[in-house]
Amino acid sequence: MKSRFFILFFVIASTVNGFGNSLKITINAPQLKNAELALCAHFNGKVYKKDSLQLSDQGTGAFIQPQKLDEGLYLVYIDSTKYFDVLLSDEQVFQIDIDTTDFINKNKISGAAQSVAFSEYVRFLSEKQKERGKLLEEGRALQAANEDFSAVSEKIDSLNQEVQSYQNDFFASHQDQWVSLFFKGLEPATGPYPAPKTQEEAKAEFYYLKDHYFDNINLLDKRFWYTNYFPQKIETYIQKQVEGIPDSLANAASHLVAKTMNDTTCYQLMLSRLTNYALQSNLMGMENVWAKLAEDYYLKGLANWSDSAFLSDIKSEYAKVRYNRIGMKARDLPLQDSLNRRVDLYKLSRKYTLLCFFEPQCGHCKVEIPAIHEKLYKKYVDKGLDVACVYLLTDKKEWLNFVNEHHLNGAHWHNLWDPNRTSYYWEFYNTSTTPSIYLLNEKKEIIAKKLNEETLDQLLGDLLKSD
Repeated sequence: MKSRFFILFFVIASTVNGFGNSLKITINAPQLKNAELALCAHFNGKVYKKDSLQLSDQGTGAFIQPQKLDEGLYLVYIDSTKYFDVLLSDEQVFQIDIDTTDFINKNKISGAAQSVAFSEYVRFLSEKQKERGKLLEEGRALQAANEDFSAVSEKIDSLNQEVQSYQNDFFASHQDQWVSLFFKGLEPATGPYPAPKTQEEAKAEFYYLKDHYFDNINLLDKRFWYTNYFPQKIETYIQKQVEGIPDSLANAASHLVAKTMNDTTCYQLMLSRLTNYALQSNLMGMENVWAKLAEDYYLKGLANWSDSAFLSDIKSEYAKVRYNRIGMKARDLPLQDSLNRRVDLYKLSRKYTLLCFFEPQCGHCKVEIPAIHEKLYKKYVDKGLDVACVYLLTDKKEWLNFVNEHHLNGAHWHNLWDPNRTSYYWEFYNTSTTPSIYLLNEKKEIIAKKLNEETLDQLLGDLLKSD
């Protein structure tokens, strides 16, 4: 699947703001005579070059664009060891005096109030972080020597209060400005129990943060896509702030997309980002996420920017997982054994059923199916495991030769096939690649899929031990 539609790209054109919409960032860097600089945009988790210049013999030059660039966080790149960030607001005519000895503390920006404020804020926090680091080091040394470190703790508390006071004043003086919103977005949401003492408090904190994770970010403001933190914050939310249950992850992703639908740009970016993330993930169950997004948006015609080839691909791939995602009840299959006796999947009633689809000429099947018999079936058969091993073709001789060659037998090892094609297994299970393996519980719900013998061993060991 990944080889056909692995990545979606969505490119935003620069905003046109009418009169006075040009950009000019004058550079004064005597230490960088004749150097080449690049102005790059942080966008959707990556960095894109937007302009470049070569400084003069005096180290001067300017980035010039006929139109303003989108507001966001940009990077002035000198080389792989020398670069710094600058915030672009609606004021995009200003000067940067660069000092390569210390970009944070010695660079000077003039002419754009919010860009200046960004630089001052970063400089202040950098200084206070250094002070705090020294105090922490001093405190650890005193603690190791069993000496009183209360005075150091008081200094740290005072420093924290100073930083908090600075931030409060900063947000008040720059209220509703992009520079304030940018730094606000970096602040994590806090719940009612930031330091939970009981399991109930921890649970309440978790679900509060799940609902309020983006309280400090306007999901309809596209400028956040031009930062170095917001795109990753989306994936962190899915990874850490949602229950690790495939359907919960899928619902959370779809809900997040729905919140952006009132802004075309943010909607397209959010849907594309989450779709790409799910498609690229190797975690079991992440197909539930992209399939849910397909159901809620792509297949409903709500992603009309997608080209026809991609939509065709996603429809095709969705058909393969429509009925066999983790959490779904597996479809029953009327099959036959080698004596032409009917065996229904649902009639296998032990704690767990391992459903394996294979073809004898498949290289992986030649390894995996015998390994499953020797290392899993024999190990767990007495603990409640059934195996339904389904041959996908119609050559009975080929099938039985494979079964006999590898001694695939046992009271709860069921060699099955569908010679008359009456089960329509291909409609309900993804057998486009083999072996195709599903682990079902007693209710015939799919609890795992696409696992190799080693991972299945670990999972079955955990499940049957807990049972």
